[in-house]
Amino acid sequence: MIAVVFLLASIALIAVASAIDGSLGMLWSLSSLVLVLLGTASVTAISVRRSDLAALRAVMPQLWTDPDADPSIGARRLLELGGRVRREGPHVMESAITGLRDQPFLERAVSLLIDGADPAQVERVLIEEAQAIAHRQRRVADIFRRASDVAPAMGLIGTLIGLVQMLGQLSTPDAIGPAMAMALLTTLYGAVLAHVLFLPLAVRVEAIADAEHTLHRIYAVGAAAIGRREHPVRIEMALNALLPVEQRVQAA
Repeated sequence: MIAVVFLLASIALIAVASAIDGSLGMLWSLSSLVLVLLGTASVTAISVRRSDLAALRAVMPQLWTDPDADPSIGARRLLELGGRVRREGPHVMESAITGLRDQPFLERAVSLLIDGADPAQVERVLIEEAQAIAHRQRRVADIFRRASDVAPAMGLIGTLIGLVQMLGQLSTPDAIGPAMAMALLTTLYGAVLAHVLFLPLAVRVEAIADAEHTLHRIYAVGAAAIGRREHPVRIEMALNALLPVEQRVQAA
């Protein structure tokens, strides 16, 4: 929700700054907004594949929430599970998997181990899958970056249209004002959409992708170590190699 709060705060700041010495109504132009929004959407769509749209729909819910992708939490879960497996045996994984419903990637890793898959193969498959997921998410970030490039361009096109209309109606003073408003507001809308919405969303998607990729790599490495029934200290060393210094964990 914090992303929604800051987005609304940015819009409110622009609105308040405009209302101090003028009227908010002066900043409203439906034709300008339609031109920039639909123009940006259609031009961006030209460079988007169908699979990218599917990835966009999957990522959208995460953009407005605080996704649970804390690598240190995942590392602690693996250390705890690794310790139990070493003490009580591999059958512990069958009972532990029911508590992993909230982490499908880790659940899949443990399921593969339960099915008797080779730990090295499990690690290799899961790392490849993690890279594929991160690649799809970064493609979504590319979509937003493309939109942030297109929006100001659509605003400039609207500005040129408004200027042409204004120059064509110099003999009609009453028509100059609306044409000039369209010329300026399309530029404003394009800049706001690009730098208040699309570019921040691109950065946010990249941050989510990086966090999830780290978490998935931790799950892959940790699950393989558990499958080999390594000592928790060795699991700890393998996981901490993937974690930032401030998030490193310690085996109990």
